[in-house]
Amino acid sequence: MDAYLKTARHLDALFSEKPYLASYVWSLELQSFRRYKVPMPKVVYTATASLVQRLSEVKELKFHYFEWNTLPPLLKAVLTELCKAPSVTQFSATEFDITTFTELASLLSNMKNLKVLDVNVAYRNGTVPRLLPKSETKPQCIQLSDLRLIGGYSHGNSVRPLMTWFQQDWCPFEVRHLNSLEITTWVNMVTLQYCCTNLQELKLIEHRNGESMHVQTTNYMLSLQLTTLVGLDHLGYTPNLRSLSLMSLISNFRPSLYNPTTWIQSLFKPLLNPDGNPSHLQHLTISLPIRIRPLQSDPLSLHHWEPWTAIDVLLGKPEFALLETVDFKLNAPLGFPEIPNGARQLLRGKLPFLETSGKLRVQMVNN
Repeated sequence: MDAYLKTARHLDALFSEKPYLASYVWSLELQSFRRYKVPMPKVVYTATASLVQRLSEVKELKFHYFEWNTLPPLLKAVLTELCKAPSVTQFSATEFDITTFTELASLLSNMKNLKVLDVNVAYRNGTVPRLLPKSETKPQCIQLSDLRLIGGYSHGNSVRPLMTWFQQDWCPFEVRHLNSLEITTWVNMVTLQYCCTNLQELKLIEHRNGESMHVQTTNYMLSLQLTTLVGLDHLGYTPNLRSLSLMSLISNFRPSLYNPTTWIQSLFKPLLNPDGNPSHLQHLTISLPIRIRPLQSDPLSLHHWEPWTAIDVLLGKPEFALLETVDFKLNAPLGFPEIPNGARQLLRGKLPFLETSGKLRVQMVNN
């Protein structure tokens, strides 16, 4: 903390003496010390506010591990003004706590030139307001190109209010022309129809309630995934998709549990057509955390990989002729045994078309 204070005061003095130097600061990342359970004295907030006030050309703004409503009024006011700067085009927030969704919406609405939004937030009240008080931003005037919404690190789901807000007529954000979207499977694909028409890159991350993305799934998430089997989740709304990533799919090697191959087939089903017209998809990435449980699962048993034959047949159809690469990433989550070397070859053996066509790549990562 002493080192931080010394650096902040030095930069503050430097920018005061030579203001033009502050214009070269294009990226600002602010982190709270709360994750380290270290109390932050008032002098730290004051020094930070003084320094931030001198920055006029910040393009990329990052808030990490903040409790917005516990910040002193001075620093909170300075950061709010910074959000209004016309130079800000990228904003990301990780584990960002704010009391109400209305406060978050008001803060984001200040960023009138925003192009990239990446948020993982938590709020006690996720109610979407009918209008924002004192908002001067016109509807759909902020055109986003890249959106990343990873919610649920705390209690509840922060993604749904944002997606609901984006679809309101009065919302200042326009998300119907996104180039890329990264989102958890908290959100049903049907609700993404609004913003997927021109999407070129989509990353779906399977998310478990109340747990990190690399921890064993809960029964709730299993039931949610099973709803995809009735055709609720699919890629029919993404006709221009070039790149698709399916992240952290469950692979427990236990027959009674959900198998990701069924869901993948459901996702791709709308892209199949009688004439065999190819989709635009060129790159597919599938991330498989392999959770090996002694005496319960064996990744070297051939029948555990058998379902992936259906994916090989699917991707061999004319509709996927433009597909250039299919990347499988096998990884052992923290706390689970390493993946045996033979698992890679067993998977390759179930994907003969992708193997012989040169499209297949299988990487194995052991923590």
